[in-house]
Amino acid sequence: MKVSLTQLQRVFVAIIYLIVLIILFTIIDGNYNELLWKTSNDKRIWFFSGALLIILGKYVAEPFFSKPTDAITNSAAIIITLLTINDKEKFVFYEIILVISLLVLFFSLTTIFLKSFSGETIDKINKFSYDFSTKIGNSSFLFSLIYVPAIYSYFIKTDNPDIAGFVVLLAFWICIVFFDVIGKFVELFAVLFKKKEINEEELGQAIGCENPMLYQVEIDYLKHKSTNTTIGDLVTIENQKLSKSIGLIINKKQLLNKLWLEIYLLTDENETILKLPQNHRLQYDNVKTTLKSLNTVNKVKSIESFPQNLRDKVLASSLYSQKEEFVGYIEKGSNINQIVFQHLGDNKISEGGIVYTTIYGEETLYQLIDGQTREEPLEYKDGYGYEVAYARKLGYYNDEKNELNTRKWMPKIYTPVFLFENEAIQEEKLIDIAEMAIGRLPETSLKIPIMDYNSLVTHNTAILGILGIGKSRLTFELLKKLIYNSLVKIICIDVTNQYEKELSSYFEESNIVVDIEAAERLDLKNNNLTGVRDNPQTWGNEALYKVKLDKCISDFYGNDDARILILNPDWHNVSIAGSNFNITHKNDLSVAQKTRIISERAFKYSYEQGETMEAKCLLVYEEAHSLIPEWNSVANDGDKTAVNGTAKVILQGRKYGLGSLVITQRTANISKSILNQCNTIFALRVFDDTGKQFLENYIGSDYSNTLPTLEERHAIAVGKALKLKQPVIIQLNDMKYHIIENEEQEISNHEEE
Repeated sequence: MKVSLTQLQRVFVAIIYLIVLIILFTIIDGNYNELLWKTSNDKRIWFFSGALLIILGKYVAEPFFSKPTDAITNSAAIIITLLTINDKEKFVFYEIILVISLLVLFFSLTTIFLKSFSGETIDKINKFSYDFSTKIGNSSFLFSLIYVPAIYSYFIKTDNPDIAGFVVLLAFWICIVFFDVIGKFVELFAVLFKKKEINEEELGQAIGCENPMLYQVEIDYLKHKSTNTTIGDLVTIENQKLSKSIGLIINKKQLLNKLWLEIYLLTDENETILKLPQNHRLQYDNVKTTLKSLNTVNKVKSIESFPQNLRDKVLASSLYSQKEEFVGYIEKGSNINQIVFQHLGDNKISEGGIVYTTIYGEETLYQLIDGQTREEPLEYKDGYGYEVAYARKLGYYNDEKNELNTRKWMPKIYTPVFLFENEAIQEEKLIDIAEMAIGRLPETSLKIPIMDYNSLVTHNTAILGILGIGKSRLTFELLKKLIYNSLVKIICIDVTNQYEKELSSYFEESNIVVDIEAAERLDLKNNNLTGVRDNPQTWGNEALYKVKLDKCISDFYGNDDARILILNPDWHNVSIAGSNFNITHKNDLSVAQKTRIISERAFKYSYEQGETMEAKCLLVYEEAHSLIPEWNSVANDGDKTAVNGTAKVILQGRKYGLGSLVITQRTANISKSILNQCNTIFALRVFDDTGKQFLENYIGSDYSNTLPTLEERHAIAVGKALKLKQPVIIQLNDMKYHIIENEEQEISNHEEE
């Protein structure tokens, strides 16, 4: 049984044992100088093996464990000692001890040699070699292996047996290996001398135990007027005879004349509650200790008062080492998808924030999505108000793949919850995140990248949010990442003229083509004809418009440098006959009708290129509620037909590499048949009930309820392109990391949109 001694104390004990050994050698063997230093005297081997046992095995070199290098030293010393024996036949078990020592040497060298290699078979061999060399090669075992046979060989197996000497030396060995009498005496004296220096402050008594890990303690101000406690203080609870569990104050509840503390017990890596050893706890007690009742709670004044091994365990315990990040513990009502915890401590939390707890010992991330205030009655009219937080499970973050992976099941009730990485992130890291990802988990450096650019296009994407919240900035960043990470051509249908003004801050001018050429638009306007009364084909210029679009799109695809084509339907003067018979006037095409024609011409070009699994063309619908409105928001039947035509293009475009990006601030007024085809969603702040109800189908009611309070530059993201298996609130990148020149530009006039 090992005792808890400091390094200085272990050296002191070793010296005492060596003195005793020398005295025994002198008494038993007589002439000290002649026998000890006479090289032909085999009998002296018991003295040196005993000395090495004391110095190496118990106190100085290997007091706790042996390494393979220690085993090499030990086995080599034994082998050399055995080889120097003159009368080998007289030494019992000579061959066995020599073989064991050689095996230890062999397996120790094998362990060191194999540590640079890997493989299932090698790992098994390495594990066996390590276990054999460190356990059998332990100095206490090896030197005992030579000490005991030596005293037997030279005190019993002789012509004149010295039974008394053998018994004394065997008893000396037993005292060292099994009982460590001197070590225990030294520790006891150390405890007695330190008694006045190390003590505890009594706080009160535990009055409740919610579970084996969580205690409630009552402090009576009438008895403890000077008590000063803070959250994070260490305490001990005497809940068993001669045993004190170690805990941490995690919460305080104020009553009129009392204070209630919540104490969470600390555990080691095996989830075993940390306790003061029975022999060490005596230093905390005075003469009145025997009169104390069970469940007495004491404040630990200094962790330095603990034994070294226990102090290390306290410092390594997850709750103590992360007490600054502690925010609560799992409460009832938690399930596989969501945890509930009472918000404790001084850490500020907010919706979208990331916390973590453990499931079967594995760290699991959760995202805060909601909170409630509650009140708990205490005693008489005393009450306690507190916050309860709700967090959705995200899983664990794979650093190699930069993605969130599922973690199955749920944490145990009362498991501690910690805040994740709540600190400022360096500018260099933010630049790296902006380059590699579309955003990050809020207030962390965990990237959320676009994982599948093909799906971003072919499976359609939507960006939803109110005016001025940053939809266009997110759009421009997505387009930039698409251009740098794919060969997709992008056609932007924009009636706001914003793209023409701002895209030059994100892309080279050679990458951008602005609309049909001016001369072609003028020709389109000049050929907006008035035809004959009974021939609709002679009225307007729709057919010519399609020809102009075909040429524009064909030229755009033929230009290798050009990646973005901006089309503004408001610049296109297009009309058709006002009726099919007895025609008297022309009708100008609406924006929705021209959007359909543009979409169909883009589809026609993609169709002619043939089927493909690769994304080839992205149609961007800016202000989509105007371009593809819901049926109850259209002004005429022509717009209904147009929206249906556009929806058909989006539905059929996937197998030809054609997809869409839909941006809108009014979810209620956009065609749901088109919006329902968007697999990837970025939802920014939304207020209208229709938008919230629609998004609820994608992200669930808990996340949709957070939409009205989302911060700027935050979005709820989900979908195939991100490979997110559940919705996640992400913190979007700052625009300054994506504009070509990082300086103030005209773009500031459009701060958010």
